[in-house]
Amino acid sequence: MNPVKNCINVSSLESLAQHGIRRASVAIGVFDGVHTGHQLLLNELVRIARETDSVPAVLTFCPHPRQVLHPNEPLLLLVSQEKKIELINSFGIKTVITFPFTRELAGSDAGSFLKDCLYSPDVKLCGICVGKKWRFGAGGKGNINTLDNFCKNEDIRFSAVEELFLKGNPVSSTAIRRAVTGGLLETARQMLGRPYSLTGKIEHGENIGAKILDCPTANLSISHGIIPPKGVYAGYAIIRGNRYPSAISVGTAPTFKHKDPEKLLIEAHIMGGFNESVYGTSLEIEFIEYLRAERCFPSVGILKGQIKDDLGKIMEILKREKKK
Repeated sequence: MNPVKNCINVSSLESLAQHGIRRASVAIGVFDGVHTGHQLLLNELVRIARETDSVPAVLTFCPHPRQVLHPNEPLLLLVSQEKKIELINSFGIKTVITFPFTRELAGSDAGSFLKDCLYSPDVKLCGICVGKKWRFGAGGKGNINTLDNFCKNEDIRFSAVEELFLKGNPVSSTAIRRAVTGGLLETARQMLGRPYSLTGKIEHGENIGAKILDCPTANLSISHGIIPPKGVYAGYAIIRGNRYPSAISVGTAPTFKHKDPEKLLIEAHIMGGFNESVYGTSLEIEFIEYLRAERCFPSVGILKGQIKDDLGKIMEILKREKKK
């Protein structure tokens, strides 16, 4: 994993001492997606750290606990570990403790769990904040009451943050996964506090866009994230820190015969005459609005006409987006 610039990323509370940190407050959680509920927790962490004159740090876990506890039930994460740290960093948290989650840790009792994760002879723990429903230790027997008692005994400031609701439903990583899978991009956006996006590497495709359709595309290879339903979307491509209006296609390009016709293609046509060489570069694509379903066209000419129409509509969508 590439380090996130200006962020201290360590694997234990004790390791913070090596960076000159002697007083820390921590927010604990998995933080997949860093959604608006997580953001409440991060804001509370910053407040506690300021009041206790300590450094705010997020304590998170890798792999995701469900991947360890239920290895036969695949869990697609909303963001990669690197992207998660980048997002946490963007909320003013410059220190992330990524604790290794193992079966041994999961099987330990609540007291042992706290000792393993939160004990340090060289770093004074000044504050802890968690979501009100956070559970820990074997069988999830540890809860906020356990943590509150621990903090009182150790003279640590404690805060349990209320769950956040959107239209009567709790905001959660699971709810965001469901929304994206169902094509409810606006719902996902409201829960995330930003457009839903996928990040990956730009790989070589079959050059159909450039050679046949006069519409070159960047083909995205991803390892994390939930893929929205097949279709054409208005969105943005973020390359090297720059954000470009884009037409995004998710599907199998059924108008053409491919070597692997079942392979799902995620492609972005970067608009405005973009012609830089970007193969192998990291690309993030933001999904703003669904435009239409994927279709098999009777001829290349008809498909070209449809693409021209799509690009015009996408520009209008993104113009409206800017005015929001």
